[in-house]
Amino acid sequence: MRAKTTGQATPVMVKQNPSGEYEGVPEWSPGGDWIVYGDRLYSPDGKTEKPIGEHHAVAYVFSPDGKLLYGMRADGDRELLFSVDVATGAEKIIGDVGKGFRPLSSLNPAMRLSLSPDGKSIAYGTANFRTNLWMLEGFATKKGLLERLGLR
Repeated sequence: MRAKTTGQATPVMVKQNPSGEYEGVPEWSPGGDWIVYGDRLYSPDGKTEKPIGEHHAVAYVFSPDGKLLYGMRADGDRELLFSVDVATGAEKIIGDVGKGFRPLSSLNPAMRLSLSPDGKSIAYGTANFRTNLWMLEGFATKKGLLERLGLR
């Protein structure tokens, strides 16, 4: 549901019974045109629904321009950080952070990935033996040829 923050507004249903068994936290796109929940994107009015593919992410976060979703998922002994193109659903594996650094929460649904304002870091919590806060840096693709070669 969606409601104005005045406290006086009547909530409006966005989507009743979203598809799938996802128990994560919904995430708004930076432009406000999509809400990602599970393996689908929903328009804020709930009238448009778009599948992004079955990536089995524990949580998603949008890139600053809203063109990519970053997610993490368990894959055997690995914990993969990946991106999904919002327009096409194409996945790109960015790297393996290791199973010891899996995003976990003892509260459900509470797992969240948070992108820094400059889009260069993702922060998340883990709760294996004790609660930890992790920050992944340097995963965003560099834009120009000189940057990719490390010359700028």
